[in-house]
Amino acid sequence: MIDLHAHTTISDGTYTPTKLVKEAKRRGLYAVAITDHDSIDGLDEASEAARRLGITLVKGIEFSIAYGKGRLLHILGLGIDPDSEGFKHIYLKYRETRSTKLEHVFEALRGMGIDISHKKAIPHIIGGFMDRQAIARCLVAEGYAISIRNSWTEYLDKIPYIEGELIEPEAALDAIHAAGGKAFMAHFHLNIGLKDYSDKEIRSRLKELKDMGLDGVEYYYPSFSDEDRLRLADYIHEFGFIKSGGSDFHGANRPHIKLGIGEGNFRVPDELLKNILPDKKETASA
Repeated sequence: MIDLHAHTTISDGTYTPTKLVKEAKRRGLYAVAITDHDSIDGLDEASEAARRLGITLVKGIEFSIAYGKGRLLHILGLGIDPDSEGFKHIYLKYRETRSTKLEHVFEALRGMGIDISHKKAIPHIIGGFMDRQAIARCLVAEGYAISIRNSWTEYLDKIPYIEGELIEPEAALDAIHAAGGKAFMAHFHLNIGLKDYSDKEIRSRLKELKDMGLDGVEYYYPSFSDEDRLRLADYIHEFGFIKSGGSDFHGANRPHIKLGIGEGNFRVPDELLKNILPDKKETASA
């Protein structure tokens, strides 16, 4: 059993990287991917835990990308080498640029009557750059939100992104490939996906992303319906996509989702890993 979509405290999960790897081991997973939002800052810690426990860690990231008017897509990068120079060049430039685009978020929060400043959020930065995750942690610390998820649903999700705050599709795909990874569209059926597009438009969008370098789609996801999987199977056949899958585990922020098993009857086949890490030895730090 494997799980190729999970989040830690580095982004919006409640398990530290070490605790998440321990949970994967406890649940009998063969491999787990850590795919924190726009961040690789938990991968070193997770790698050390994976080595100690003898579990395969698939290093990953989940990029939030600007796509169309007011639309976000989540693109998973799996099997990446975060130390590769090509990846670091794109990733660090993106993180630095985004950190300069957040004053409008603080202004919007002040308009909601929330006394949160850049200075107050600085202690909540992870990885050296200000981002919305740091602001979310600050909202919790200052008592404006009861959880990270609540800080997003009540406040941050209501504040539109501005130009430059999100990575562009080509840059995200280039970064993943520069790191030797594979790029997958996550949860196509959600608003942070292709929800509400017609089937014709979805095919057009997938063709566009395929031409940019998209390698596959998330085929296994806890909230997919039978119809969703049938549609995905058709898209996979048409575009030659490879499959990925994961629970989108967030710990206590999504308590109904358990690592590796979703809501209890969810499984991701081990054999998917062969297409994602075809040229890598499957070690405890793959």
